Amino acid sequence: MTNKGPCCEKNQTAKIKEVEDLPFIMLELFTAEENIVTIDANHLVASKHIKAGSILLIQPPLASVPLPAKRHQRCNNCLKKAQLQCCSRCRSAYFCSNECFRNAWLHFHRVLCEPQQTDVYKDVDADRWLLERTALTLDSHKRLNKQHSHSPPHLPASIQALQTINLLDSSATTIPQQQQHQEIVDSVANFLSNYDCQLTKEELDTLWHRIRAASFPIQDIENHLEEVAIGVYPITNLFVQHSCRPNAALSYKQGGVQNLIAIEDISPGKPITITYADLISTKQERGEALKSRFGNKFKCHCNRCEGDLACLDAVLEKGETLKVSEKEAESLLEHYMISWSVLDMVKYSESKREKGESLSPVHTLDIPSFCMFINRIATPDIYYAPLTEKKKHTHHPESYLRVCNRNDRDELYRRIPLACQAIANIPQAPSFTVPFIKAAERLLRARITEGKWVESSRCALFLAIAYRLLYPLLHPKVSHHTLILARAGWNALVEMELIGVDRKLERIYENGAQTWIELARTAVATTFGRESNLWRDVIELQWVYEREQKVRGTA
Repeated sequence: MTNKGPCCEKNQTAKIKEVEDLPFIMLELFTAEENIVTIDANHLVASKHIKAGSILLIQPPLASVPLPAKRHQRCNNCLKKAQLQCCSRCRSAYFCSNECFRNAWLHFHRVLCEPQQTDVYKDVDADRWLLERTALTLDSHKRLNKQHSHSPPHLPASIQALQTINLLDSSATTIPQQQQHQEIVDSVANFLSNYDCQLTKEELDTLWHRIRAASFPIQDIENHLEEVAIGVYPITNLFVQHSCRPNAALSYKQGGVQNLIAIEDISPGKPITITYADLISTKQERGEALKSRFGNKFKCHCNRCEGDLACLDAVLEKGETLKVSEKEAESLLEHYMISWSVLDMVKYSESKREKGESLSPVHTLDIPSFCMFINRIATPDIYYAPLTEKKKHTHHPESYLRVCNRNDRDELYRRIPLACQAIANIPQAPSFTVPFIKAAERLLRARITEGKWVESSRCALFLAIAYRLLYPLLHPKVSHHTLILARAGWNALVEMELIGVDRKLERIYENGAQTWIELARTAVATTFGRESNLWRDVIELQWVYEREQKVRGTA
C-alpha cells in the first residue's frame, strides 16, 4: 500500500491545473534518463521497468545553507569542503572560489553582506538563515527573469524557483513552536524591509511553511553520511510519495545536488516512494514527525505501518517498555564489545547445529545472542560467511542484488516477520530497541576514531543486522554501512594478527572480511556509483585483501 502523497491533494491539484504542462517540463529538466518516470495523478511513477541503482531525478537545491557547526568548513554557496576564504567585508561568509562568491553575490550575498568588524553569524539560526536565503534567491530569479525575458538560459531556473515552490501546499504543515516561527518570520521581514525585496510579510510566512515541507538534510556520503547542510528541493516534495518501506532513496553529490535513486527493481506504473521520517523509530514517533511536516490529516498506509512488516514496530514498541535510556544502552554496549567472544559463540552455534538443537535464547536477547540468533534467521548471507571453510568466491557479487527482483524480495520480506516473531517470543529483547541502535551508531563512530577495530567490527556487525531489518537492502545507509563493516572486519583481522590470536578465530574474521568486501563492492557500485570515492575505497580494500591472500599463499 502507498500513500496518496505528502501534501493536500485537492489544493495541489487545483494549483497544478493552472500550469498544466509544468510537471512534464520539470521532468524534462530533472529526469536522469528519458522516459524512465512520469507523473500520474500528481505522483511520480515508473513509466517502465526500473532496475535498482537507476537515478530517477537529479535536482539542484533551490537554496541551501550549511549547518551552523559546519559554516566554517563548507563553502556557503556550493557546500564544498575545501580551503575557504572569509568574505573580507562581512567577515561572516566563507567561499571556496571567486566563482562561488560571484554566484552568491548575485543571488543573496549582496543583501546579507554588511561591513562588520567580527563574525555576526556566530549564533546563526539555521531556520532563519534558510528562510533569508530562499527569499533572496527567489527574488533574484524574478529579477533575472525580468531582465532576460527573452533569454532562454534563465528559463529552467525560473521554472524551478518561481513555479515549483508555489505549487507546494502551505496550509498542511503544523507548527509545534508557533512563537518561534513567528519570531523568525518577523525578524526576516524586518531585515529585508530595508532592501528592495518584493516579498511581503504574509508571503514570507507562506514561504516558511513551504520550506519546512520541502527541506531535506544534505548528507556527506564520504563521511558516515554526516549531515552537513539543509537544502530546499520542491520537486521531490511535490511529486514523490512517502513510505516507511520505500523503493527509492536520496543521495547527494557535490554542490548539494540531490539524486533520487531506485533502491530496488520497480515495476511499470508503481509509485516512486522515499521516506520522510527516521526509519530507526517507532510507528508513533514516525507518525508525529510526518504530521509535523505534512499536517495532522496525514497518515501512512505503507507495508511497514499497516502491512506484513508491521511486526517490526511491534517488537520496537515492546522494547520501549524496558525503559532503557541511550546512556544505559551505550554502557551495556561498551561491555559487550569488550567481553563478546566471537569464537565461543561460533563454537556454541556449531555444536547446537550438529545436535539439531535450537539456538533460541531462553530469557533475554543480548547483543551477542542477537547477532547469532537473529542473524541466522534474517541475514543468512552474513551469518554463514565466517563459518565456511572456503576462502574464495563464497558469494557471487550478483547474489547481493537478487532481492531486488520480486521473488527474492518476497523471500527477504518473509524472513523479516520470522525474525520479528523470534524476538517477540523472548521475554526481554533490549538489543533490538531504538536506544540500543542509536547508541551503537555513536559507539561505532567513537571506536573507529580511536582505532579499536575489533570492537568496531563487533558493533558494525550488530548494526548491519539491525539495518537489514529496518531498511531496504540498497538504502544508502545500508550500502554505506556495508563498506564500514568490510573495513572494520579487515582492520580487526590485521589487529588480531599483530597481537596473536587463535588461528580459528583469525579464519572466522578472514572469511567474514572477504564476504563483506564482496557485498560492499556490489552495494556501493549500485547505490553510489563507480564515480564516487566510496567505490575507490572498496576497490582499494579489495586489492589489499587479495594481495595479502597471495602473500600468505606463497609463504
